[in-house]
Amino acid sequence: MVYNEPKIAEEISSLLRLAYDSKNDGRSELFNNITNFLERRHAELTPNELSLMSEILEKLLNNVEMNVRQKMAERLSEDENAPIDLIILLANDQIEVATPLLLLSKLLSDKELIKIIRHKTAQHQLSIASRKKLSSDVCRELVTVGNSKTLIVLLNNHDAKINDQSLSELVEKSKNNIPIQPPLIERPDLSKQMAATIYQWVSDSLKQSILTNLHIDEAEIDKLLHSAVQEAAKDDSSQITQEKSEILLVNKLHKANKLTPAFLMKCLNQGQSSLFELSFAKMISIPHKIMRSFLYDRGAESLAVSCCAAGIDRSVFLTIFELTRAIQNADTSISEREVANSFEHFKKLDRKMALRTIQKWVAEATTTAIF
Repeated sequence: MVYNEPKIAEEISSLLRLAYDSKNDGRSELFNNITNFLERRHAELTPNELSLMSEILEKLLNNVEMNVRQKMAERLSEDENAPIDLIILLANDQIEVATPLLLLSKLLSDKELIKIIRHKTAQHQLSIASRKKLSSDVCRELVTVGNSKTLIVLLNNHDAKINDQSLSELVEKSKNNIPIQPPLIERPDLSKQMAATIYQWVSDSLKQSILTNLHIDEAEIDKLLHSAVQEAAKDDSSQITQEKSEILLVNKLHKANKLTPAFLMKCLNQGQSSLFELSFAKMISIPHKIMRSFLYDRGAESLAVSCCAAGIDRSVFLTIFELTRAIQNADTSISEREVANSFEHFKKLDRKMALRTIQKWVAEATTTAIF
Protein backbone atom coordinates (compact mmCIF):
# COMPACT_ATOMS: atom_id res chain seq x y z
CA MET A 1 0.00 0.00 0.00
CA VAL A 2 2.81 2.44 0.92
CA TYR A 3 4.52 1.61 -2.38
CA ASN A 4 1.44 2.74 -4.35
CA GLU A 5 0.87 6.04 -2.55
CA PRO A 6 3.35 8.15 -4.58
CA LYS A 7 1.81 6.90 -7.81
CA ILE A 8 -1.67 7.74 -6.60
CA ALA A 9 -0.54 11.22 -5.57
CA GLU A 10 1.08 11.68 -8.97
CA GLU A 11 -2.08 10.58 -10.80
CA ILE A 12 -4.26 12.87 -8.68
CA SER A 13 -1.95 15.81 -9.31
CA SER A 14 -2.03 15.12 -13.04
CA LEU A 15 -5.83 14.95 -13.07
CA LEU A 16 -6.09 18.16 -11.07
CA ARG A 17 -3.84 19.95 -13.57
CA LEU A 18 -6.07 18.74 -16.40
CA ALA A 19 -9.17 19.84 -14.52
CA TYR A 20 -7.83 23.38 -14.15
CA ASP A 21 -6.40 23.61 -17.67
CA SER A 22 -8.96 21.66 -19.69
CA LYS A 23 -11.12 23.52 -22.19
CA ASN A 24 -14.74 22.59 -22.86
CA ASP A 25 -13.80 20.40 -25.80
CA GLY A 26 -11.63 18.28 -23.51
CA ARG A 27 -14.18 17.83 -20.74
CA SER A 28 -15.34 14.40 -21.93
CA GLU A 29 -11.78 13.10 -22.04
CA LEU A 30 -11.12 14.46 -18.54
CA PHE A 31 -14.37 12.90 -17.30
CA ASN A 32 -13.30 9.54 -18.69
CA ASN A 33 -9.83 9.85 -17.20
CA ILE A 34 -11.18 10.56 -13.72
CA THR A 35 -13.83 7.85 -13.83
CA ASN A 36 -11.29 5.30 -15.07
CA PHE A 37 -8.94 6.34 -12.27
CA LEU A 38 -11.73 5.98 -9.70
CA GLU A 39 -12.66 2.55 -10.99
CA ARG A 40 -9.06 1.36 -10.72
CA ARG A 41 -7.96 3.02 -7.49
CA HIS A 42 -11.01 4.10 -5.44
CA ALA A 43 -10.31 1.51 -2.74
CA GLU A 44 -6.89 3.09 -2.12
CA LEU A 45 -8.05 6.70 -1.87
CA THR A 46 -8.69 8.62 1.33
CA PRO A 47 -12.20 10.04 1.96
CA ASN A 48 -10.91 13.54 1.15
CA GLU A 49 -9.42 12.36 -2.15
CA LEU A 50 -12.65 10.55 -3.07
CA SER A 51 -14.65 13.66 -2.21
CA LEU A 52 -12.38 15.82 -4.36
CA MET A 53 -12.69 13.52 -7.38
CA SER A 54 -16.49 13.35 -6.97
CA GLU A 55 -16.69 17.13 -6.75
CA ILE A 56 -14.76 17.54 -10.00
CA LEU A 57 -16.94 14.96 -11.75
CA GLU A 58 -20.09 16.72 -10.57
CA LYS A 59 -18.86 20.03 -12.01
CA LEU A 60 -17.91 18.34 -15.28
CA LEU A 61 -21.17 16.45 -15.68
CA ASN A 62 -23.18 19.04 -17.62
CA ASN A 63 -20.32 19.58 -20.07
CA VAL A 64 -19.91 15.91 -20.95
CA GLU A 65 -21.78 14.42 -23.89
CA MET A 66 -24.85 12.37 -23.03
CA ASN A 67 -23.59 9.27 -24.84
CA VAL A 68 -20.37 9.30 -22.76
CA ARG A 69 -22.36 9.34 -19.52
CA GLN A 70 -24.75 6.71 -20.82
CA LYS A 71 -21.97 4.30 -21.70
CA MET A 72 -20.38 4.88 -18.31
CA ALA A 73 -23.66 4.18 -16.49
CA GLU A 74 -24.31 1.03 -18.51
CA ARG A 75 -20.82 -0.27 -17.79
CA LEU A 76 -21.10 0.37 -14.05
CA SER A 77 -24.71 -0.76 -13.58
CA GLU A 78 -23.76 -4.35 -12.71
CA ASP A 79 -20.31 -3.68 -11.26
CA GLU A 80 -20.49 -4.37 -7.53
CA ASN A 81 -16.99 -2.96 -7.02
CA ALA A 82 -17.66 0.39 -8.67
CA PRO A 83 -16.99 3.61 -6.70
CA ILE A 84 -20.21 4.43 -4.87
CA ASP A 85 -19.87 8.22 -5.27
CA LEU A 86 -19.77 7.81 -9.05
CA ILE A 87 -22.79 5.48 -8.98
CA ILE A 88 -24.79 8.01 -6.94
CA LEU A 89 -23.74 10.88 -9.22
CA LEU A 90 -24.87 9.08 -12.39
CA ALA A 91 -28.05 7.74 -10.77
CA ASN A 92 -29.07 11.36 -10.17
CA ASP A 93 -28.28 12.35 -13.76
CA GLN A 94 -30.87 12.71 -16.52
CA ILE A 95 -33.08 9.66 -16.87
CA GLU A 96 -31.34 8.53 -20.09
CA VAL A 97 -28.16 8.14 -18.07
CA ALA A 98 -29.63 7.06 -14.75
CA THR A 99 -31.92 4.24 -15.96
CA PRO A 100 -29.49 1.27 -16.00
CA LEU A 101 -28.21 2.15 -12.53
CA LEU A 102 -31.69 2.66 -11.09
CA LEU A 103 -32.74 -0.69 -12.51
CA LEU A 104 -29.68 -2.81 -11.76
CA SER A 105 -27.07 -1.32 -9.44
CA LYS A 106 -26.90 -3.13 -6.10
CA LEU A 107 -24.74 -0.35 -4.69
CA LEU A 108 -27.64 2.09 -4.39
CA SER A 109 -28.85 1.95 -0.79
CA ASP A 110 -32.48 2.41 0.25
CA LYS A 111 -31.53 5.84 1.60
CA GLU A 112 -30.14 6.94 -1.78
CA LEU A 113 -33.12 5.49 -3.68
CA ILE A 114 -35.55 7.35 -1.43
CA LYS A 115 -33.65 10.60 -1.99
CA ILE A 116 -33.89 10.09 -5.74
CA ILE A 117 -37.62 9.35 -5.49
CA ARG A 118 -38.18 12.58 -3.57
CA HIS A 119 -35.94 14.91 -5.54
CA LYS A 120 -35.79 13.64 -9.13
CA THR A 121 -38.37 13.09 -11.88
CA ALA A 122 -41.35 10.79 -12.35
CA GLN A 123 -39.23 8.82 -14.84
CA HIS A 124 -36.67 8.15 -12.09
CA GLN A 125 -39.48 6.90 -9.85
CA LEU A 126 -40.71 4.66 -12.68
CA SER A 127 -37.29 3.05 -13.13
CA ILE A 128 -36.90 2.47 -9.39
CA ALA A 129 -40.34 0.84 -9.26
CA SER A 130 -39.03 -1.79 -11.70
CA ARG A 131 -36.04 -2.81 -9.55
CA LYS A 132 -35.91 -6.35 -8.25
CA LYS A 133 -36.26 -6.97 -4.50
CA LEU A 134 -37.39 -3.48 -3.58
CA SER A 135 -37.55 -3.02 0.19
CA SER A 136 -40.73 -2.05 2.01
CA ASP A 137 -39.25 1.38 2.83
CA VAL A 138 -38.62 2.22 -0.83
CA CYS A 139 -42.04 0.85 -1.80
CA ARG A 140 -43.69 3.02 0.84
CA GLU A 141 -42.04 6.12 -0.61
CA LEU A 142 -43.17 5.22 -4.13
CA VAL A 143 -46.72 4.68 -2.88
CA THR A 144 -46.65 8.08 -1.16
CA VAL A 145 -45.39 10.19 -4.08
CA GLY A 146 -45.72 8.05 -7.21
CA ASN A 147 -48.18 8.75 -10.02
CA SER A 148 -50.48 6.13 -11.59
CA LYS A 149 -47.87 4.82 -14.05
CA THR A 150 -45.34 4.32 -11.27
CA LEU A 151 -47.90 2.59 -9.02
CA ILE A 152 -48.90 0.23 -11.84
CA VAL A 153 -45.26 -0.74 -12.45
CA LEU A 154 -44.70 -1.19 -8.72
CA LEU A 155 -47.79 -3.39 -8.32
CA ASN A 156 -46.74 -5.53 -11.28
CA ASN A 157 -43.30 -5.97 -9.70
CA HIS A 158 -44.01 -8.99 -7.53
CA ASP A 159 -40.43 -8.92 -6.19
CA ALA A 160 -41.27 -5.65 -4.46
CA LYS A 161 -41.96 -5.99 -0.73
CA ILE A 162 -45.08 -3.87 -0.31
CA ASN A 163 -46.08 -4.10 3.34
CA ASP A 164 -49.67 -4.16 4.63
CA GLN A 165 -49.70 -0.46 5.46
CA SER A 166 -48.67 0.50 1.91
CA LEU A 167 -51.10 -2.02 0.42
CA SER A 168 -53.91 -0.53 2.51
CA GLU A 169 -53.00 2.90 1.17
CA LEU A 170 -53.07 1.55 -2.38
CA VAL A 171 -56.46 -0.02 -1.73
CA GLU A 172 -57.76 3.39 -0.65
CA LYS A 173 -56.18 5.08 -3.69
CA SER A 174 -57.82 2.53 -5.99
CA LYS A 175 -61.24 3.93 -5.14
CA ASN A 176 -60.52 6.94 -7.37
CA ASN A 177 -57.71 5.49 -9.45
CA ILE A 178 -59.18 2.85 -11.77
CA PRO A 179 -55.93 1.99 -13.67
CA ILE A 180 -54.25 0.59 -10.53
CA GLN A 181 -57.16 -1.73 -9.70
CA PRO A 182 -56.26 -4.69 -12.01
CA PRO A 183 -52.58 -5.04 -10.91
CA LEU A 184 -53.61 -4.47 -7.28
CA ILE A 185 -56.03 -7.40 -7.19
CA GLU A 186 -53.35 -9.58 -8.83
CA ARG A 187 -50.89 -9.01 -5.98
CA PRO A 188 -50.13 -12.34 -4.27
CA ASP A 189 -49.72 -10.52 -0.94
CA LEU A 190 -53.16 -8.89 -1.04
CA SER A 191 -55.18 -10.12 1.94
CA LYS A 192 -58.77 -11.29 1.68
CA GLN A 193 -59.80 -8.38 3.88
CA MET A 194 -58.24 -5.88 1.46
CA ALA A 195 -59.75 -7.68 -1.51
CA ALA A 196 -63.17 -7.45 0.13
CA THR A 197 -62.70 -3.70 0.50
CA ILE A 198 -61.76 -3.25 -3.16
CA TYR A 199 -64.70 -5.44 -4.17
CA GLN A 200 -67.05 -2.61 -3.18
CA TRP A 201 -66.05 -0.29 -6.02
CA VAL A 202 -64.47 -2.29 -8.87
CA SER A 203 -66.17 -3.31 -12.12
CA ASP A 204 -68.12 -6.57 -12.44
CA SER A 205 -65.27 -8.22 -14.34
CA LEU A 206 -62.78 -7.33 -11.61
CA LYS A 207 -65.24 -8.52 -8.97
CA GLN A 208 -65.21 -11.90 -10.67
CA SER A 209 -61.41 -11.88 -10.78
CA ILE A 210 -61.30 -11.27 -7.02
CA LEU A 211 -63.66 -14.16 -6.35
CA THR A 212 -61.66 -16.46 -8.63
CA ASN A 213 -58.13 -15.46 -7.58
CA LEU A 214 -58.79 -15.61 -3.85
CA HIS A 215 -61.15 -18.60 -3.96
CA ILE A 216 -63.87 -16.82 -2.01
CA ASP A 217 -67.55 -16.12 -2.61
CA GLU A 218 -69.78 -13.10 -2.09
CA ALA A 219 -71.02 -14.41 1.25
CA GLU A 220 -67.47 -14.43 2.59
CA ILE A 221 -66.92 -10.94 1.15
CA ASP A 222 -69.94 -9.68 3.10
CA LYS A 223 -68.68 -11.34 6.26
CA LEU A 224 -65.22 -9.76 5.89
CA LEU A 225 -66.71 -6.32 5.30
CA HIS A 226 -68.99 -6.62 8.32
CA SER A 227 -66.04 -7.62 10.47
CA ALA A 228 -64.01 -4.66 9.19
CA VAL A 229 -66.78 -2.22 10.04
CA GLN A 230 -67.01 -3.58 13.59
CA GLU A 231 -63.23 -3.37 14.08
CA ALA A 232 -63.10 0.18 12.76
CA ALA A 233 -65.87 1.22 15.14
CA LYS A 234 -64.03 0.10 18.26
CA ASP A 235 -60.36 0.43 17.24
CA ASP A 236 -58.51 3.75 17.48
CA SER A 237 -61.74 5.75 17.61
CA SER A 238 -60.14 8.38 19.85
CA GLN A 239 -57.22 8.76 17.46
CA ILE A 240 -59.56 9.22 14.50
CA THR A 241 -61.55 11.80 16.45
CA GLN A 242 -58.36 13.68 17.39
CA GLU A 243 -57.10 13.78 13.81
CA LYS A 244 -60.43 15.03 12.51
CA SER A 245 -60.64 17.66 15.21
CA GLU A 246 -57.12 18.88 14.38
CA ILE A 247 -57.98 19.17 10.69
CA LEU A 248 -61.17 21.08 11.54
CA LEU A 249 -59.21 23.41 13.83
CA VAL A 250 -56.56 24.10 11.20
CA ASN A 251 -59.21 24.82 8.56
CA LYS A 252 -61.08 27.12 10.94
CA LEU A 253 -57.93 29.06 11.87
CA HIS A 254 -56.88 29.33 8.23
CA LYS A 255 -60.29 30.70 7.22
CA ALA A 256 -60.09 33.30 10.03
CA ASN A 257 -56.49 34.26 9.03
CA LYS A 258 -55.26 33.13 12.43
CA LEU A 259 -52.88 30.44 11.21
CA THR A 260 -49.65 32.22 12.07
CA PRO A 261 -45.95 31.47 12.74
CA ALA A 262 -46.67 32.14 16.42
CA PHE A 263 -49.30 29.40 16.42
CA LEU A 264 -46.81 26.97 14.82
CA MET A 265 -44.25 27.66 17.53
CA LYS A 266 -46.91 27.23 20.23
CA CYS A 267 -47.80 23.79 18.79
CA LEU A 268 -44.14 22.75 18.73
CA ASN A 269 -43.38 23.99 22.24
CA GLN A 270 -46.41 22.10 23.57
CA GLY A 271 -45.38 18.89 21.80
CA GLN A 272 -48.38 18.93 19.42
CA SER A 273 -46.39 17.65 16.44
CA SER A 274 -49.36 16.49 14.37
CA LEU A 275 -51.14 19.83 14.73
CA PHE A 276 -47.87 21.62 13.88
CA GLU A 277 -47.42 19.56 10.68
CA LEU A 278 -51.03 20.05 9.54
CA SER A 279 -50.84 23.79 10.22
CA PHE A 280 -47.50 24.24 8.44
CA ALA A 281 -48.76 22.26 5.42
CA LYS A 282 -51.89 24.43 5.28
CA MET A 283 -49.89 27.65 5.47
CA ILE A 284 -47.82 26.80 2.40
CA SER A 285 -50.56 24.82 0.62
CA ILE A 286 -48.94 21.41 0.26
CA PRO A 287 -50.06 17.85 1.13
CA HIS A 288 -49.43 16.76 4.73
CA LYS A 289 -47.22 13.80 3.74
CA ILE A 290 -44.98 15.95 1.56
CA MET A 291 -44.78 18.49 4.40
CA ARG A 292 -43.36 15.73 6.61
CA SER A 293 -40.66 15.12 3.99
CA PHE A 294 -39.73 18.81 3.97
CA LEU A 295 -39.60 18.87 7.76
CA TYR A 296 -37.74 15.66 8.54
CA ASP A 297 -35.93 14.35 5.47
CA ARG A 298 -34.64 17.11 3.22
CA GLY A 299 -32.30 18.91 5.61
CA ALA A 300 -31.93 22.42 6.93
CA GLU A 301 -31.99 24.23 3.57
CA SER A 302 -35.40 22.78 2.68
CA LEU A 303 -36.74 23.74 6.09
CA ALA A 304 -35.37 27.27 5.61
CA VAL A 305 -37.22 27.66 2.31
CA SER A 306 -40.41 26.28 3.89
CA CYS A 307 -40.11 28.74 6.79
CA CYS A 308 -39.59 31.62 4.37
CA ALA A 309 -42.68 30.52 2.40
CA ALA A 310 -44.72 30.51 5.62
CA GLY A 311 -43.50 33.95 6.66
CA ILE A 312 -41.40 32.63 9.54
CA ASP A 313 -38.39 34.76 10.47
CA ARG A 314 -35.01 33.22 9.73
CA SER A 315 -33.97 33.60 13.37
CA VAL A 316 -36.69 31.12 14.35
CA PHE A 317 -36.01 28.33 11.89
CA LEU A 318 -33.08 26.92 13.89
CA THR A 319 -35.43 26.45 16.84
CA ILE A 320 -37.92 24.70 14.55
CA PHE A 321 -35.11 22.52 13.18
CA GLU A 322 -34.07 21.40 16.66
CA LEU A 323 -37.63 20.81 17.92
CA THR A 324 -38.74 18.85 14.87
CA ARG A 325 -35.62 16.66 15.05
CA ALA A 326 -36.24 16.08 18.75
CA ILE A 327 -39.78 14.90 17.93
CA GLN A 328 -38.30 12.29 15.56
CA ASN A 329 -35.57 11.33 18.06
CA ALA A 330 -33.06 12.41 15.40
CA ASP A 331 -29.74 14.21 15.68
CA THR A 332 -30.55 17.85 16.49
CA SER A 333 -27.06 19.15 15.71
CA ILE A 334 -26.56 21.36 12.66
CA SER A 335 -23.20 22.31 11.22
CA GLU A 336 -22.06 25.89 10.79
CA ARG A 337 -21.97 25.30 7.05
CA GLU A 338 -25.62 24.16 7.04
CA VAL A 339 -26.58 27.24 9.05
CA ALA A 340 -24.71 29.51 6.64
CA ASN A 341 -26.24 27.86 3.58
CA SER A 342 -29.72 28.07 5.09
CA PHE A 343 -29.32 31.76 5.92
CA GLU A 344 -28.13 32.35 2.36
CA HIS A 345 -31.45 30.92 1.15
CA PHE A 346 -33.27 33.43 3.32
CA LYS A 347 -31.22 36.29 1.89
CA LYS A 348 -31.88 35.27 -1.72
CA LEU A 349 -35.60 34.45 -1.39
CA ASP A 350 -38.58 36.57 -0.61
CA ARG A 351 -41.81 34.87 0.45
CA LYS A 352 -43.21 34.77 -3.09
CA MET A 353 -40.07 33.15 -4.48
CA ALA A 354 -40.00 30.64 -1.61
CA LEU A 355 -43.61 29.65 -2.32
CA ARG A 356 -42.76 29.10 -5.98
CA THR A 357 -39.79 26.93 -4.98
CA ILE A 358 -42.05 24.86 -2.72
CA GLN A 359 -44.62 24.49 -5.51
CA LYS A 360 -41.86 23.33 -7.87
CA TRP A 361 -40.68 20.70 -5.38
CA VAL A 362 -44.23 19.44 -4.86
CA ALA A 363 -44.77 19.28 -8.62
CA GLU A 364 -41.56 17.26 -9.05
CA ALA A 365 -42.57 14.88 -6.27
CA THR A 366 -46.15 14.35 -7.43
CA THR A 367 -45.79 15.05 -11.19
CA THR A 368 -48.78 17.41 -11.00
CA ALA A 369 -48.87 20.85 -12.55
CA ILE A 370 -47.50 23.71 -10.50
CA PHE A 371 -50.58 25.85 -11.12
